[in-house]
Amino acid sequence: MVLGVAMVGAFFAMENSQPLGVNFIMMDGPSLSAGVWLIIFLAVGCILGLLASSIVIFSYRQKLARAAKKD
Repeated sequence: MVLGVAMVGAFFAMENSQPLGVNFIMMDGPSLSAGVWLIIFLAVGCILGLLASSIVIFSYRQKLARAAKKD
């Protein structure tokens, strides 16, 4: 499964090979292909989404544990 996703990502990066420089707020990023930048931003977005949902799930589990402890 992971190998398939990696291969699709590699083909995507190869098809979007035009160089692209990204300007962040305080610095300039390196000039990489557009496909690589898109894959990087997708990965960072997925990780941030997982972290955000983990925080919510953790707080709900704590509330559930407190509610079960009261009973």
